[in-house]
Amino acid sequence: MEFELSPERQVGDTESYKTFVEEFDKSTSFLNSLSNLINYNGRIISLFTDSEIHFFNIDLLDNAVQTLRSIKLCCSIGSFADANMLIRRLRDDLVMFVYVLSVINRRESFVEADVENINTTDSDKFLSSFSNLRFNPNMTDDEKAVSAWLRNKVNELPSKIRTRILSFENYMKVLKQNDNIDTILSSYNLKRYWEQLSQKLNNYVHNNGWQFTAHNMIRPWDKDLDTYFKNVCIRTSYITTFFLVLMIMVDATLISSSDMADYMNCGMEPPENCQYEIAPFIQNYLDEEVVRIHPELKQYLKDNNSYGMKIN
Repeated sequence: MEFELSPERQVGDTESYKTFVEEFDKSTSFLNSLSNLINYNGRIISLFTDSEIHFFNIDLLDNAVQTLRSIKLCCSIGSFADANMLIRRLRDDLVMFVYVLSVINRRESFVEADVENINTTDSDKFLSSFSNLRFNPNMTDDEKAVSAWLRNKVNELPSKIRTRILSFENYMKVLKQNDNIDTILSSYNLKRYWEQLSQKLNNYVHNNGWQFTAHNMIRPWDKDLDTYFKNVCIRTSYITTFFLVLMIMVDATLISSSDMADYMNCGMEPPENCQYEIAPFIQNYLDEEVVRIHPELKQYLKDNNSYGMKIN
């Protein structure tokens, strides 16, 4: 006798999941829009090492978008432990993006004496002195690590650099050297939750107890299903928002609107100072999500962002 079992109802079939998706997809949409904006604006981010030039693109952002989609899929089948492991990867990759950006921006690309000797009295002398610029041969461990990552040569790094420098702890250490970021962490109640979040995510990665194993086998009728969804939304939204705050403090030009590119693509003269306007979807996200972390944080970003971008 053959038995036909009816298909088991999945977590993704519940009304709770549908409600979760509406909120969760905001982070995916935001990062996807940010990636498209940076790409459209044609921003070139380059690292000048002791002998070469390497380019830093938006792959980490596109990777984060894919990670969010994977988190969503895990949630749809009740694998919340896997979802939280991926949330930690999302955290690491987005913070790494800002870390790499910071290391590149702080790099002294050329020998200081050569820069000081650039002659601007006329075009010929300027071209001659500029052509004699030499790459700065001195590189910090952070610069060596970023260079190796961009060249896919991380395995060739000395172990002390590979394990110590290319780590979340070091990313945050470097970023906190930015006084504005350090102020934000200490003054807007972000440090405590950030540390708590890291501990919670580590529990899933290291499977610190039976309960974390059980969270990978959640069924549609679980009484705590809404709580699992809520935690995923809160954690991914916080990480995405915190990433935006860090990026604005390191290089706020990445949130500039497409106005400048639009005018140039149409062969028109851009209005004065239009390069300081930010993209509308960025402003909306600041209004809706950043203020949720702390109501006064948006004003701090407005007053202290790098390059004086016009945040309303």
